[in-house]
Amino acid sequence: MLKNQLIYLFSILFLAVGCSEKPATVKTSEENSKQAETQNDHGHSHTPHHGIEAKLYSDQQAAGIAELKLHDDKGDLELWLTNRDEAHSPLDLGLDTKITVKFISLEGKEVQLQVRNKDKNEDEDGMGNIRNSKTNYFIFPGDTKADSTFLIGKEFSAEVQISFNIGDKVYQSKKFQLKPHVH
Repeated sequence: MLKNQLIYLFSILFLAVGCSEKPATVKTSEENSKQAETQNDHGHSHTPHHGIEAKLYSDQQAAGIAELKLHDDKGDLELWLTNRDEAHSPLDLGLDTKITVKFISLEGKEVQLQVRNKDKNEDEDGMGNIRNSKTNYFIFPGDTKADSTFLIGKEFSAEVQISFNIGDKVYQSKKFQLKPHVH
C-alpha cells in the first residue's frame, strides 16, 4: 500500500513540476547526426530560442553553434550564431553578411538570411542585436518580399545545411533536420 501511495505521489509531483528546463546532452553517433544535440530524453529541445542547434565548422574544425528557428504560422526563419565558449557568447558578423540555408531535401532550394535592419536588428521579442556594428541575428524573409510559403505548416520537415563566408573562410553546418517551432 505504501508503495502505491509513493507512486501516486511521485506521479502527481511529476505532473505538477513538468519538464525540466535544464537540457541534458545526448551524445549522437555520426549515423544519427540528424538528432538535435541538446535534447532531453523525452524528445523536445530546450535551446535558448526554441530552435534547432547545429555545430558550425570551418576547415574541419568546430567554429561555433547555429540555432535555427522556423515559425510554422508564417514560414519565417530566425538564426542566432554563438561561439563555442561556455557562455555561448554571440558570434558576431558584419551587418552585410548573408547566411544561406540550403534545403537539401527540397531539390536544393536555398534562401538567404540577413539582418532585419542596420539600426537595432531587433529579434521578435524586440531585443536589439547589434554590437560594435556587428550582429549574430539573421532572418528570412524579412522585408525582401521573398516567398516563404513553402515553409508554412506544423508538419514541415526538411534536411537543411547552413553556410556563410567570412572573407575567404567558409563556415558550414552538417546536414540536419529542420522542423518548425509550433505556435
